Amino acid sequence: MAFYWFLLSCVVAFIVPMSYSFLSTVNWGTDYNWTRQVSSCKEKVSRIDAERRKETIGKLLGLRGIGFTVGWVLLVALVAKLTTMQGEEMYSFNPYTILAIEEAASPAEIKKAYRRLSLIYHPDKNPGNATAEQIFIKISKANDVLTDPATRENYEKYGNPDGYHGTSVTIGLPSWLTNKDNELAILVAYFVVMIVIIPVVVGLWWRNSSKFLEDGVMQNTAYRFYRQVQENTAAKYMPGILASAVEFCESVPCRSTQAADLSRLHSAVKSEFVKNQGDQNNDIMKVKTLLYAHLMREPIPASLQADLNLVLEHAHRLLNGLLNICMEQARRRTLHQPEGPPFALRRPPFRPRASRRSASSRARST
Repeated sequence: MAFYWFLLSCVVAFIVPMSYSFLSTVNWGTDYNWTRQVSSCKEKVSRIDAERRKETIGKLLGLRGIGFTVGWVLLVALVAKLTTMQGEEMYSFNPYTILAIEEAASPAEIKKAYRRLSLIYHPDKNPGNATAEQIFIKISKANDVLTDPATRENYEKYGNPDGYHGTSVTIGLPSWLTNKDNELAILVAYFVVMIVIIPVVVGLWWRNSSKFLEDGVMQNTAYRFYRQVQENTAAKYMPGILASAVEFCESVPCRSTQAADLSRLHSAVKSEFVKNQGDQNNDIMKVKTLLYAHLMREPIPASLQADLNLVLEHAHRLLNGLLNICMEQARRRTLHQPEGPPFALRRPPFRPRASRRSASSRARST
């Protein structure tokens, strides 16, 4: 039973973080979107809902979903097993209870009780009855213990007919973990897990997470946004600034198979283009072309549709990060300015031109 408790603790230690990780990544509800009420957006909304359902199913059938399901099934099975084992009666050998006599019973009373019970549970009296056979074996053993002075004394003194037996307490570990022949293999496995695997996993996680800010925007992207957004930056430059995000350069690169479609799409929207700092970069120009085509409702070629969907998927988070940068810049400018309206709107107070005559000459004139 101790092993089952040990296994249960291991399963709980695994399933708690796994459940949190799985439930936090799955979007169970439907986000509020005012465009759902617009008849012209029904096709777009239905497409987005279908993509979200597909994404949710993918997460349910992924590694986290499988680990979540298997962990909870194993947890329920272990709890049921332990409940059954706890409900089973633990047999404790007590010859006085078996023969239904007092502890101070005399040898004659012991013999009488044995004969009486033997007549009831003897195998010859109960052919084919396994329960009666087991009871008769206990009755015979109890009679042997109490009729032998040495075994009776051992039982009354130590609680065991065979005499004193030391008690050892061990942790509920599998036998192969405590087997002396497996010491070297267990030591090597412990070294690999604690010294190699765990530091490598933590290092990779930290390396990946350190690239992002709290709002989910990459640090390099935030730096690009910060360099391009100024106090007088007009809204017409925002598509180009958004297209310079590092996320797009890594996930939506230029491909030779898309060159012809991208060139035709660029020709259709270049009349509305506004020049930005990163227009010399091919990856940025591709994302910028897709954004302009989407805003101008230009038909998107099939070869570029997946890239556009990926750009739109990241756009909400990147726009939020861009808005945070703008608000932070405005806050810093406000803290470094004196109270009152902005500098461009302030005017010096009116002061009349001082007279060239001195105060003494004015006094003489009066």
